[in-house]
Amino acid sequence: IDSPPKGRNSSPTTCAPRFTTIHPHCRLCSTTDTSWWQWMLMATSRLYLPSPMKSVLLTLALCLCPLLTLRSQTATPEDSVAAPRISWRGLSHDATRTTLFVGMGRNLLYDSYLSPLDYSGQTLGIGSLSERQKRWAKGSITSFFRWNLNGTRAKKATGEGLLWDAEGELTYGVHYNRLPAPGLRVGVGGALGLHVGGTYSTRNGNNPAQGRAALEGAITGVADYHFRALKQRWQWRTQVDVPVAGLMFSPQYGQSYYEIFGLGHYDHNLRLAHPFNAPSVRIFSTLSLPFAHRRFAIGLDANIRQSHINGLKRHAWNTMLVISYTRTLKFLDR
Repeated sequence: IDSPPKGRNSSPTTCAPRFTTIHPHCRLCSTTDTSWWQWMLMATSRLYLPSPMKSVLLTLALCLCPLLTLRSQTATPEDSVAAPRISWRGLSHDATRTTLFVGMGRNLLYDSYLSPLDYSGQTLGIGSLSERQKRWAKGSITSFFRWNLNGTRAKKATGEGLLWDAEGELTYGVHYNRLPAPGLRVGVGGALGLHVGGTYSTRNGNNPAQGRAALEGAITGVADYHFRALKQRWQWRTQVDVPVAGLMFSPQYGQSYYEIFGLGHYDHNLRLAHPFNAPSVRIFSTLSLPFAHRRFAIGLDANIRQSHINGLKRHAWNTMLVISYTRTLKFLDR
């Protein structure tokens, strides 16, 4: 390295560019913020949670951590070529993006129709989420369809008694989307969902099972963000659904199913459900790494369902770690 010229009028910073120039391959490493990875590991390593509030907080942490990578765009021309702007408009009208996922986690159950005690145990789930861009509103509308099944084997804290629980869900909805920042898509809309399920207790001789059915409308929101990290393109996606109104089937306190279906004794068993008697929320958040035209992802699925109808209380606080596989299918023009 040449030494700087000597003299009264010579500048001591003549050779500074030789020492301050950053190699193009180092620029990505020096500007990549990976602190949110620590938050994701903390959230996904705690499946056995003592309370639903911690489940929701950890899920929200995973939802919000990728936003920490949002910053003002001051990239060089080389960066602009390496990391082009990615938006949801890349999903054309004749393409459908489908995500298949499986999950395992913890479910905390309480059903006053079967037992006055809490049960908890392992839960397994499987499901699918499909999304398609519509031609309405100049392509700003996307529709989605989701189905999922999960089963739980739960016990009391003392280890006695056993509950078997199963639940299925079908949901269809639409989102109106906006692009507030490069690579970021935010959408809000509505959805209609059908929920069916049941719980069976091995200790009850009379009324050993409880059935459930609900048809509800929900407010739904979605956000996904495309960004570059570790020389790869990543996608973070979070969807939140909050039921606001619907119809729910529930027996009365002390009423058997034989009275309802065998004797035909109807006693206001179909009730209006709303956030004041059935506050519920579902948060589905994933972080995916692209692989060719497919994406493998890891994330959290927090499904909090509660109800207090006809003198009966029930809640199911279900939190699962999910692994998903996403593929975009494009259909031929007619």
